Amino acid sequence: MGQGSCPIFFESMKETTRKYLFILVVVLLALDFYAIFNAGNPRSLFRFIVPDPRYDYIITLVLSIAAVALALVLTAERTGRLKSLLDMNRDFIQELRGKGRSDGEIAESFLNELKAPAGLLRSLARARVMRYLSKLK
Repeated sequence: MGQGSCPIFFESMKETTRKYLFILVVVLLALDFYAIFNAGNPRSLFRFIVPDPRYDYIITLVLSIAAVALALVLTAERTGRLKSLLDMNRDFIQELRGKGRSDGEIAESFLNELKAPAGLLRSLARARVMRYLSKLK
């Protein structure tokens, strides 16, 4: 692996666990959107759980924090995997640099090998790879 690329929990997280966490994030976000647009509504579905509408803001805040925390856990795990792949290919990256390839070309080649789909996710992954390459000298 690399030098502490990510905590052991993320390395051992199984695909099914990731799927359940993703589903949980979606559910929390749906509840959070509902809470945002129905805060203070006396006929809100939250009245079955919390009868007093004064606590709607607290419920919304808790749902938001929980969704963000889970999203960060999922993101950190993916970032750790990308970094560990780059760490494993450090020598090859240095070799490509020695042949005169730019960091942009190396990043595109790396993402093509991963079969990263075009769009926002590829742009984010490219930015992470470029950040890694800029630190690697």
